[in-house]
Amino acid sequence: MLPPTAACAASALLLLALHCTPKQESGPGPAAGVGSGLDEAVVEASAVGELTGRARRVVDLTVLLSETLPAHWGSNPPFARWTNNWFEQPTNAYGSPASGSNGPYYSQRFVLDEHTGTQTDFPAHFVPPPDSGLPHASPMGAVTGDKYPLDRMMGPAAVIDVTDLRDAAEPGFSAPITVERIQAWESEHGPIQPGEVVLFYSGYSDAYYKPLPEGARMTLEPLVLKTAPGWPAPTPEAVKYLFDRGVWHLGTDGASMGPVEDGQPTHLAGLQQGMSWEELLINLGELPVRGAFYVALPLKVADQSGAPTRAIALLPEGESE
Repeated sequence: MLPPTAACAASALLLLALHCTPKQESGPGPAAGVGSGLDEAVVEASAVGELTGRARRVVDLTVLLSETLPAHWGSNPPFARWTNNWFEQPTNAYGSPASGSNGPYYSQRFVLDEHTGTQTDFPAHFVPPPDSGLPHASPMGAVTGDKYPLDRMMGPAAVIDVTDLRDAAEPGFSAPITVERIQAWESEHGPIQPGEVVLFYSGYSDAYYKPLPEGARMTLEPLVLKTAPGWPAPTPEAVKYLFDRGVWHLGTDGASMGPVEDGQPTHLAGLQQGMSWEELLINLGELPVRGAFYVALPLKVADQSGAPTRAIALLPEGESE
């Protein structure tokens, strides 16, 4: 098996992964812009064959969207859906024809915030466009999701366990994931490598992504009511540390990459550099510390600051926690 320094590309079926060696060896910088990600790669044929035979388990890291689940942020408008068409002509309570059927098929319509459920944040989410005259404006403010490189949102996963921090903060606050915490993980598991996707596993969504009203513990209680601790979140310094390590993409099973009390500094620390990440992942405890291959595929919408995303991990056959 190739070392975690190798970057990877997922196949069209998302069941195979091709291990490859990128030209870029050092940490990315702001001047790298949005066009750089994986450069031309040299595919190792033996590794392709190995993973073709072994990458058989798919772990779904995506929460379910439903009106009864806390998929929305705090008190923002919740996810809503309704039947657009049914197989046959429906009738109302009086037996008269209701809204007409357009044919023998079923479809739904959705209304949702870009930042609903398992979601990707792109630079434009917190960075204003360069000509706006607003604080923190930069060229990264023009980098919306439809322009963001897909290859940055996939790679070997490095899973950092922070479950001990899940309820360690005061109500209305998040326990910080510090540089020192990441370095302690590296001392045990080896340095974070360029191209790895760093995932913060706290177990927060596993514990609190529940049907409402119990699901109010997810964001409403810590964020709006201030009656419960929030999810663990990396400090701005921790995000910058990972960027300097060559990491483009992060993930968390918390509701946000930023802390409950003030998410802007953490978001800016990464998004200003051209980083991206998923929030509200789930099932991260099913992944090994290293050895999984992470893939996130957001919806592609014009001028998007974020998007609901289907995130998965590919595990070699027989791989377990």
